[in-house]
Amino acid sequence: MPTLPEPFRDLEPYIDWSLPTEVERMARKAEVPMEEIIEFHGVLSARLEEIVEYLNQFPYGEMPPDAQSLCDLALSLVEVSMLVEMYKNPDNLNMVDYERFVAYQ
Repeated sequence: MPTLPEPFRDLEPYIDWSLPTEVERMARKAEVPMEEIIEFHGVLSARLEEIVEYLNQFPYGEMPPDAQSLCDLALSLVEVSMLVEMYKNPDNLNMVDYERFVAYQ
């Protein structure tokens, strides 16, 4: 199971959102209740500036595993942001069948 860097260990309850591919992040978003998505969004959004500042010390693709887990967590925040901030309705998830979506891996 992935772990997070020491300054972000308090985010480990959300580690299941640390997914390495866009397809996995889309699937998670489709499977999780909206209440959990909103909670995740709120917690990560509050720390986003700190997360980005921490990650900026590493070249992408050369991050230590714990930093990569944090990066994947932040990418999941990006994945759910439009749903929470604009659509506010999980039914909008069904507009595109994520299983048919081919993402760059």
